[in-house]
Amino acid sequence: MTGEETRPAIVTIPDFGRARFYLWTVTHVASSDRPPDEFKIQLILPGQARGDRGTLECDSPPTFLLGYSPDFGVFVAWEAAMHADFSFSKAVQVPEGLLSEARRTGWAVAAPRSIRQANGYKEVRVACTSGNLLHFMKQSYLADAQRLNGNDREAFFLVNTPNIGTAPTTTTPAKPAKTIRRRIALERLERDQRFALLVRKQYDFACAVCSTQLNIAEGAHIIPACEPKGVDEVWNGVSLCPNHHKLFDAKVYVVRPTLEIVIDSHAIEFFMECKRSNGLDELLIRYSGCQIRRPAFFERDSELTARMKRALEVRMASAAL
Repeated sequence: MTGEETRPAIVTIPDFGRARFYLWTVTHVASSDRPPDEFKIQLILPGQARGDRGTLECDSPPTFLLGYSPDFGVFVAWEAAMHADFSFSKAVQVPEGLLSEARRTGWAVAAPRSIRQANGYKEVRVACTSGNLLHFMKQSYLADAQRLNGNDREAFFLVNTPNIGTAPTTTTPAKPAKTIRRRIALERLERDQRFALLVRKQYDFACAVCSTQLNIAEGAHIIPACEPKGVDEVWNGVSLCPNHHKLFDAKVYVVRPTLEIVIDSHAIEFFMECKRSNGLDELLIRYSGCQIRRPAFFERDSELTARMKRALEVRMASAAL
């Protein structure tokens, strides 16, 4: 988003109510002075001139400071109150690891970090897919109401990871964040292994896009496992090589219920503007409009086929394509 966009936007959201959003595009930091794996948003308000200070309104309704990453297809949330007063074009950072984890799992929570202007409070950043954004908003509202900070806030967001076996809570979790992280990681590993084998068999262990069959194919969820309806069933999966899996999770392309590949032209434009589009022609654009490989059950099992088509429709709707 650019400085001419409406910022903030105040909207009424079903099952939540009124909310205030500040939203910027997450871009890579191209500087030798910063870590190579760092991404950022730059805070500039409409009408703010160089040298002017900006202010985020953080009173009622609930306020969310967000960034969207076209690279990873996920949202990042910072604690708005900790960035309420800022200089022109202030950079607010997020590590690549958090974006990558959110793309892969649908929900990622960073360890607390100190901020100079936060009076001793430590910020907890959360990254999530679009299907989990409403869930994040609800949990953030509860965490703010309890004034959770630092390690308590981190543990709260972890235990409320959507679609995971940990018991959700509305209060501060009893177990430390490190223990909760280990439990979530173990459950995800077990689920991924079971799901991947189930899906890969349906595609003869090949990538459904490029047909690569070198025992590197992975099981990609159509509706992410960490989102509502994101189940580990064969109709909700596509066998993909690592490259096409990452691009699929980032919603750079989607698949129609007819199994045709549809590419997000805005994402391609973004990569071209950032001069990071080398290889896209060969890797993806050449497959635009082509059909992916069919799973073994497709059209042989009408119930599984119908469920897969509905899942692909949900995926397309979430990508707005």
